[in-house]
Amino acid sequence: MRVALILKKLQLIYVPFILLCLLFVSGYSLLHWLLLIEFQLLSIDESIINFWLPLILPWPLLFFYLRPRLKLFCFTKSNSRFIYFVIAVLLLAVPTIMAQEYLNSATGKLTQLESINALLHQPQTKYYQLNQFYIDKKHIGVQRNIEPIGKGNSELRMSLYIAMPIFAKRNESWRVGTKALAWYGKVYEKTISNRLEQQEKEALFQEFIHHSLQEFNALNPDDFVYLDRIGPSSRYTQLLSAAQKSSVYFEGYQTVLMPVNQPFEARNGHKLAWIITWLSFGAILWLLMSLMLKLDETQASKAAQLSLEKPKAELYGFLAEFKPRQGFVITPILLYINSLIFVLMAFASQHFIAFPNSVLLDWGANLRQLVLEQQVWRLLSNVFLHGSLMHLVFNLYGLFFAGMFLEPQLGKWRLLGVYLCCGLVASMASIGWYEATISIGASGAIMGLFGVLMMWIWLGLLPLADNMPLALNLALFVSASLVMGLFGGVDNAAHLGGLGCGLLLGSLLRPTRKAAIQHK
Repeated sequence: MRVALILKKLQLIYVPFILLCLLFVSGYSLLHWLLLIEFQLLSIDESIINFWLPLILPWPLLFFYLRPRLKLFCFTKSNSRFIYFVIAVLLLAVPTIMAQEYLNSATGKLTQLESINALLHQPQTKYYQLNQFYIDKKHIGVQRNIEPIGKGNSELRMSLYIAMPIFAKRNESWRVGTKALAWYGKVYEKTISNRLEQQEKEALFQEFIHHSLQEFNALNPDDFVYLDRIGPSSRYTQLLSAAQKSSVYFEGYQTVLMPVNQPFEARNGHKLAWIITWLSFGAILWLLMSLMLKLDETQASKAAQLSLEKPKAELYGFLAEFKPRQGFVITPILLYINSLIFVLMAFASQHFIAFPNSVLLDWGANLRQLVLEQQVWRLLSNVFLHGSLMHLVFNLYGLFFAGMFLEPQLGKWRLLGVYLCCGLVASMASIGWYEATISIGASGAIMGLFGVLMMWIWLGLLPLADNMPLALNLALFVSASLVMGLFGGVDNAAHLGGLGCGLLLGSLLRPTRKAAIQHK
């Protein structure tokens, strides 16, 4: 009997997951190779293909494939099923990410060119060796960039991108009207504190430029084993922008190459071994986790019902939660608006996973200097902007959950008023605390909605015993938002400002909640 139960577990959850893992890793890698490497049908930022898509796609895939199977088992803790789900996502995503890195280097072909002029007559490959070349350090293009990073944008990353034209011979660089066929890239970077005075920042930036140019002047660009062609990425964009500032740039030739100083045979490193190790580790871990589960005999007898119809019904039920209905109108509209603006920004900027600061400022991000220059509308416009896909998803979850509980109690117009008021106060708190931080996101307004709910729970207007899911999600969202602010990149001033405003409004709206209780 015990052996039969073990075999049943393996049949229901272990074998299907292992097969899915192998199919996903190999299938995604095959599509990547066919569409982007072999036939070059698409041109997509490498970070999206190599990292973000392998990290995001397992979530919906496992939601419809693994989640129904997990329901066939008994869990001792309310969050154990979610832990199993998250671990499954990681076991699927990590080897896929590793495989893409290995795929790029392993399938990259090394082309031997007699001179750089032969680049026009050869199929495009990833790696090149040049027999005859001249890298011109005089007709360079330079792109400077300063980007806030770190805890609360507390640091500034200074970057200097230098693009050097590559010619076949030295005398070609002297000819009038000569254009470079390819560019040799060099990048210098340094990080400083963003909390320094403006004069100190400018002095450090000038010092960084001076030292970088000194290093560049001492650089021997001929010292490389082979060249790596950069694909679509933020580094490629910056180096191409640098090349465009050179007098020998021609828009028809946009190949950017980076030097590699190691043998070509060593390009893969230990990537394949790491992939095999992780897959083996995942198979063993998932086996142990599967054996630890206790099978629900009643549910297991219905295992045959795991067909396409059930996931389809779950999908329809999931989507129905976001439809406007009585007592739930403004919340879904706000969800749609935030999502639509993100999609429009993605199409307009050709970014999807994350937006650069320049795009955020163009669309209305909050910044003290600009607000003081009478661009007051930024205090509200930034509430509907999000800096990345994960930022958007996190805030949509918080908004949906808060609105689901709060809108039926407040009514649609009061909810909208609380949302906008808390968002406005959060924006003012941000520019009051941070001098040079770009602030965006609905989290300040959402913290305000949770602040109203916290005040009502504190006043006993929402009995804790009857609203435990609300309390748990409230504690999760608020604590996660504030804790992330301690580790960097999150505007805690806006979070605290929105939360404080929500607590105050929750106290002022106490009669509204009491009236709703009496009505029931």
